[in-house]
Amino acid sequence: MDTFSLSLLPAAADAGLDTLTVSRHVPVFRRDVGRHDTTLAVAQCVDPNRFINAGLVLLLTRRRLVVTRQSRLFDRVRPLISADLTELSEIDWTPRDRIGLLDLRFTVDGDRQHLWVRAPHRQQLGHLVSVFGRTFAAGTDELAARRHAPGRNIPRQR
Repeated sequence: MDTFSLSLLPAAADAGLDTLTVSRHVPVFRRDVGRHDTTLAVAQCVDPNRFINAGLVLLLTRRRLVVTRQSRLFDRVRPLISADLTELSEIDWTPRDRIGLLDLRFTVDGDRQHLWVRAPHRQQLGHLVSVFGRTFAAGTDELAARRHAPGRNIPRQR
């Protein structure tokens, strides 16, 4: 098994996702995420700006953020958001302890996104907050540097 598969299954179990949901979303995740990328968090989420919400699943890896949507009518899973972390800007998240979710806002490709990331229990909410903190707050300088880096790689001198 590859790194992605080995890290996805425990993260999905921690998020309380059932096997059927995970198996439906995995083919879309595989198209967008590399084999050697590590899963940091998986969670069900809701778009509060839409009246009807299909099954949304958020996947956060070391390099990408992917949100998939499962249509109720045809049971098809399609990517809603698939972006490299360097493409994200204006990232803001707020834990809502009373209702057990993380209020996530970010901009990708000029579109402002708003998601409520569900946590099945308080420990999972704490885990999500720490993962988002490590990924975005600590890595903001690194992400900005990669975002504005020139297109060519300059080899290191030894």
